[in-house]
Amino acid sequence: MNQVNQVNHSSPYKSSYRSEIDGLRAFAVLSVVAFHAFPSWLKGGFIGVDVFFVISGFLITSHIFENLDKGQFSFTDFFGRRIRRIFPALILVMACSLAFGWFALLADEFAQLGKHVASGAAFITNFILVDESGYFDNAAETKPMLHLWSLAVEEQFYIVWPLVLWVAWKRNFNLLTITILVAVISFYLNLRFVKSDPTETFFWPVGRFWELLSGSVLAWLLLYKSDLLSRFKLWIDKFLVRIIHSKEVEADGSTTSNLMSFFGLLLLAYGVIRINESLSFPSKWALIPVLGAVLIIASGSKAWLNRIFLMNPIAVWFGLISYPLYLWHWPILSFLQIVKGEMLHRDARIVAVLLSIFLAWITYRFVERQVRNGERNRFKSLLLIVLLSLVGSLGWYISKNGLDSRQWIINQSLINEDLKAGYYQSSLKPNICDRLTKINDTSRCGSTRNQPKTVLLGDSHAPPLFYGLSKLYEEIDRGVAVLGGGGGCPPLYGVVSKDNKGSDNRRCVERITDTIDLISETKFIEEVMLVSRGPLYTTSNGFGDIGEDRFGNWVLHLVGEDQTLRSNEEVFRLGLINTLEKLSLANKKVVYVFDVPELGFNIKTCISERYYFPRKDVRNPCSLDKKLYDDRIAKFKLLVSEVLSDYPKVRVIDLSNAMCDSESCFGGKQGRLFYRDDDHLNKHGADYVVQTLRSDFVSLYD
Repeated sequence: MNQVNQVNHSSPYKSSYRSEIDGLRAFAVLSVVAFHAFPSWLKGGFIGVDVFFVISGFLITSHIFENLDKGQFSFTDFFGRRIRRIFPALILVMACSLAFGWFALLADEFAQLGKHVASGAAFITNFILVDESGYFDNAAETKPMLHLWSLAVEEQFYIVWPLVLWVAWKRNFNLLTITILVAVISFYLNLRFVKSDPTETFFWPVGRFWELLSGSVLAWLLLYKSDLLSRFKLWIDKFLVRIIHSKEVEADGSTTSNLMSFFGLLLLAYGVIRINESLSFPSKWALIPVLGAVLIIASGSKAWLNRIFLMNPIAVWFGLISYPLYLWHWPILSFLQIVKGEMLHRDARIVAVLLSIFLAWITYRFVERQVRNGERNRFKSLLLIVLLSLVGSLGWYISKNGLDSRQWIINQSLINEDLKAGYYQSSLKPNICDRLTKINDTSRCGSTRNQPKTVLLGDSHAPPLFYGLSKLYEEIDRGVAVLGGGGGCPPLYGVVSKDNKGSDNRRCVERITDTIDLISETKFIEEVMLVSRGPLYTTSNGFGDIGEDRFGNWVLHLVGEDQTLRSNEEVFRLGLINTLEKLSLANKKVVYVFDVPELGFNIKTCISERYYFPRKDVRNPCSLDKKLYDDRIAKFKLLVSEVLSDYPKVRVIDLSNAMCDSESCFGGKQGRLFYRDDDHLNKHGADYVVQTLRSDFVSLYD
């Protein structure tokens, strides 16, 4: 027997039921629910997920250690328990979400839900979300399965960690050394990449495993070094008793436990108040909820504050329903916001939370307990695997055929169709994309020819125009490509675009810089179109209600300069000049494209009903006042025009000429919507703009 890893069976600690941990679960889930329902009230409530990670790491590792020590560890038994614990409520919530989505969602929303259900069933939601948006982005509110990212991280931990421990045990390695080593590596990666790759660090397990492993370290100490910890705790207690108490009081470890509990709860309270979306996370800030949870678990059931706050019947009850409550609350809030098209009223959010609690109790009482208790466990596990596979397969099918499966419900002409993921994809493997990928593998590229003569360079507004132009330019036998850095990356040479959460998107400036350098060096590229949501970068938030909520405080600065040195307008001006100079020196023709109008409202409020859910807040007509648009865009157009006055060879195309008449700028016409949100065109809009301005685009090559 490995003496280093041998459990002290005389230890008072056993990994049996501990009500204070259920109370800690209650704190975690209620914090998350409060953050999602009332984000302005509890800005740091999302740290409840980090508390869940610590609890999961502690309990799972305790179970593995004890069974390894007894020689009874079985992967079949371990995963069977996890399946019977996790799958029942998950299957129910995802199935109900698909059923509700069938009646309440539009085509693109339903397809996205199907994709997220499929990824949720495969426990890879965290990887899927990385390519879509961040956890705190406005678009996150329209993803009912968004919260499954944390479940995916835990499941990935459950798959990897038991195997690591089993191999280490068989090899007689010190389990504490292995655990600390992996935790340190994970924590380092979290710190190393949280600035440069904030979304990946937030979602990917490599930046999160250290949180679960913090619970694992505590489990090892309580199981294998309980005597040493007790003696150390008693020594601290004697010291504290002399300081705190005026008369002789027996040192029994309770004072130390009480202080550990006090500081643990204090850290958690500080975390939910101090931590917010603007901070890089997890980073070092995650140490606050992690350390707080570790201290509370280590303090045990004898700590006075634990008994008062965590072991009372109400806290324990919420702890017991914490898992189904976590699963139910976000889909309900998200669906209501999608259907309504705007932030829910406070009363509606309160009702949503109460409904979530009720459904969580029903799920726990009549689903979870029925599956977890009783016999025929192997049959139950196999049945649950089959059911989850069916739900996941249905989700995958819907993601591919969601519109076709429901054409009988609604006139297809009203559907807000998206361009989906095909922006940068091509049946070819064009030389320009191959070359760009070798230089910077994070850059985006798509092309209709191996050697396109025209290149669209821009942010997320360039691909829709590429979609429309690709058809037109095939007619005139001219290849076109779209290159750029993706969302939030303006086509400005040497400019850092800083997002609304305060992190420098270094990948963005690298993508754009490398792309412009490649364009300058590539002889077969004759012309470059600069396409972007320009006013976003100069105004900091774009226009309208949606822009203000989504972006808040967008900041630009030149590479190597302090971000406070210049205004956004000045940086945009200098960046545009640098770009034009670079392309002019390379003898490239340049076309500056003024983008389509930002509507400033959710395009989906233009649809009169969502199948069986009538809407009262319909915009009729679905348009923006032309004078309001002109007033909004005037300052930006003046800025660009002043720069272009020094570059008379640069051509200008204004896409608003296709979208506006003398009175209004339209979000759609003749029963079709032209936008997929408040500022991006969908495929109908892209086709409409290009065909309406066909003569402008074709005349470039006359």
